[in-house]
Amino acid sequence: MNLKKGTCLIIILFNFLTLSVFAQVDSDQEKCKNILQKISNSIENNTSTKFNFNLEIISEDFNESQNGYALIQEEKFYYKTNEREVISDGVNVWTYIIEDNECYIDLLDDLDNTINPSEVFSIWQDGFKFKYISNMKLNNDLLHKIKLFPSNPSESNYHTVIMEVNETKKTIKEASIKTKDGVTIKININSLAANYKILPNQFLWQKSKYVGVDEIDNR
Repeated sequence: MNLKKGTCLIIILFNFLTLSVFAQVDSDQEKCKNILQKISNSIENNTSTKFNFNLEIISEDFNESQNGYALIQEEKFYYKTNEREVISDGVNVWTYIIEDNECYIDLLDDLDNTINPSEVFSIWQDGFKFKYISNMKLNNDLLHKIKLFPSNPSESNYHTVIMEVNETKKTIKEASIKTKDGVTIKININSLAANYKILPNQFLWQKSKYVGVDEIDNR
């Protein structure tokens, strides 16, 4: 083989490998999107959803773990842990700190660090690329592990997100969210109930139920 033919062969092989890599990346993206979309569709089709969770927040300064449950309905949410109750009608947020007997009232749009429970099922929909990691069978359930990277890292608050998805039960088993400021938020979903019956005024602060609570209105 002469040098010119050898060079042409190398170029052809390189182009073929490059195209194969891009094809694999595109396939990976679609595979991850299809899996995650099934979860989002399942939640969006519910009139309401309740799930029990364990929340762990880890940083250099603290390591905190809480158990609780959440209710979500469209843009509204409620969740309760051993430390707080958070209520939102989709516009306002009432954060009741049990130990301090205080309730902070804010506009949802003004809060950057409020955990909206519904976001664990939809965080992937905006501004992420995906990498399929692995799958496994557990008690007849098919589980997938997917890593998410911000499409524009300079414009995102997130570093990476790792999702463990239960495709069989159409839910998120675990989400590990790493932020740019070094905080890791881990959410384990222990159980989920679709079309849960929501009580009247569930997503509104009912002052009569919290007699003696100091209210701090930041709106």
